[in-house]
Amino acid sequence: MNELELFLRFSFFGLSLIVLLISLLSLKKMKDIKIAFAVLGFLFFAIEGSIILLGIFFPSIEILVTTELLIGAPLIALVFLYLSILKR
Repeated sequence: MNELELFLRFSFFGLSLIVLLISLLSLKKMKDIKIAFAVLGFLFFAIEGSIILLGIFFPSIEILVTTELLIGAPLIALVFLYLSILKR
């Protein structure tokens, strides 16, 4: 793994944590179901990033970094983000 890929993985994880924190603060203040869907979406991005980073540093956990995770977690996150922008 080269330095650029490692930097991008850390950046993705850090950005997802920052956006998750901001959306959690918004949910606490507004208490809207649409913001709750956004929180769940950003939570899945943060979970995916943490599992990938753990797989980089701990070879025994690398088995968790599968194609299903790399496709499934962002797909679930995007579904929740889509639900957060639907007009009801």
